[in-house]
Amino acid sequence: MKEKNLLYILLQGKVRKLIIFLFTVVYLTGCSSDDDTLPAAISYTTLIYLAADNSLDGDVDYTIAKIKKGARESPGTVAVYVDRKNAPPRLFKINRDGTETILKVYEEENSANAETLVRVIQEIKQLIPSERFGLVIWSHSMGWYPATYVAEQTDESVRPKYIAIDEDPNVEESSISFMEVDDIAKALPDGTAEYIWFDVCLMGTIEGLYEFRNKASYLVASPTEVLSAADYDASGAPYDKIMPLLFGDKNELTEACTIYYRHYNEMKYEILRSASITLIDTKELDRLFAETEQILSGKLLAIRSMSTDRIQTYHTKYIPQIFFDFANFIKANSTDQEYSSFEQQLSQTVLFKASTPTFMVSADNKFTIDPSKFSGLSVYIPLMKWEETNDYRYYFSRLEWSKVYGE
Repeated sequence: MKEKNLLYILLQGKVRKLIIFLFTVVYLTGCSSDDDTLPAAISYTTLIYLAADNSLDGDVDYTIAKIKKGARESPGTVAVYVDRKNAPPRLFKINRDGTETILKVYEEENSANAETLVRVIQEIKQLIPSERFGLVIWSHSMGWYPATYVAEQTDESVRPKYIAIDEDPNVEESSISFMEVDDIAKALPDGTAEYIWFDVCLMGTIEGLYEFRNKASYLVASPTEVLSAADYDASGAPYDKIMPLLFGDKNELTEACTIYYRHYNEMKYEILRSASITLIDTKELDRLFAETEQILSGKLLAIRSMSTDRIQTYHTKYIPQIFFDFANFIKANSTDQEYSSFEQQLSQTVLFKASTPTFMVSADNKFTIDPSKFSGLSVYIPLMKWEETNDYRYYFSRLEWSKVYGE
């Protein structure tokens, strides 16, 4: 009977008009409230550079969908350059409603090329003039490790990846291109961005980040690998959650790093609870270099023969075994007084750091991360056994950080 009486009342003209009026008021108020929750637009563009003309192509759709979701609540402008397999590279802006506005479509080109990266940055700054600019680089990486490395293994799955890979479908396998860390840093103008977020594997190396000390105010990177498992919501940064924070200062970047860590640390499966993240204040890097030089200068001969058994590592077994914890290494080669001074400067340089307790690729390929040994940065230890390798020569001939040894 209640249903029949309610229907009768609603059919009465005056009451029906009142209901329509009230519904309209509520609807309009609701719309106004939604609009008010959107952040005020600011003059800030963030470019996400997806160099995916490689095995990461399968994660592109997932990543762009997450970026679009995050862009809906972002105060600045989100731009994306994407180069993927079997498709021409394109540059587009993401609108507040998640749609794309195409800015440029290119002929097939090499996205794993420093000149291409610099050109795209220049183009987006011209197409979308903004007071502030942020940069995210998304691709494969092997940190500072050089593309000149020649692996003994021939298995394609263990081939080093450096920063970005471009596989041209029209040419032989030998034409695969890579970007060297020092080449990128030299190509980028000083002050290119407010921050550079390296959404790539193993770029949380002191050697690699030091090359970019003049290119941005802040750097974000992972000393470990970065997962690429889109089917499990575990592929790179969780852009749907952090995108609105990529238009602020160090506080917003710190919050974004915190969210990144929690995203992975709260995963259901152990194999997915594998991540690390670090936020660096670049203006402190030269002072950190000076502190390190005070400790390591003149000690190369001794370090070449040191044992690394107790040093925290960040490499899984199918990549070069050269990623050790930076502070853990310094502590093993310094006095208490030297280390205290170094540690104080390190705390001013590393604004945020976090890692999961383990990093796992498979049941038989994982390592633990001791919180007491986690500095947020990795380092290369120039051991004697690597003296005749290309990576050793590259390290001392092309990386600025190698000068801490006074050689």
